[in-house]
Amino acid sequence: MGIGVVSRNHLGLVLAANRGFIHHVDDPELGEAIPRHHALIFAEDSGFQKILVETDCASLISKIKSKVDDRSYTGAVVFDIKSRAPRFLSCCFTHVSRRCNEAAHVLAKSAEHDEGSCWFNVSPEVIRNIVCTE
Repeated sequence: MGIGVVSRNHLGLVLAANRGFIHHVDDPELGEAIPRHHALIFAEDSGFQKILVETDCASLISKIKSKVDDRSYTGAVVFDIKSRAPRFLSCCFTHVSRRCNEAAHVLAKSAEHDEGSCWFNVSPEVIRNIVCTE
């Protein structure tokens, strides 16, 4: 499973991007949760204080915003996401259409056999055209 994180400022300019690959993730919802968890770690490590985390998985957003403990496979990751969120000055989770999150999806698809790559203040070549039109 590929992970793609694209960090932008309020004007939509790419501040940072990150991709990686994780083996043996078969559950689709878990496949959405792990990259969001990764995005929080990347944002914290990069020093970002105000973040908006987007996904096209409405059920994941519901689980993150729920006050009920989640006992599904995704639950442990959701718990850690909820635990990390207060470390930021502002951390919001929102559902967006897949079309609005295309750069992250393309970056994730390009991550096969990539243990981790980071870009700062430049867009990776594979998503450069997408970020110019989003």
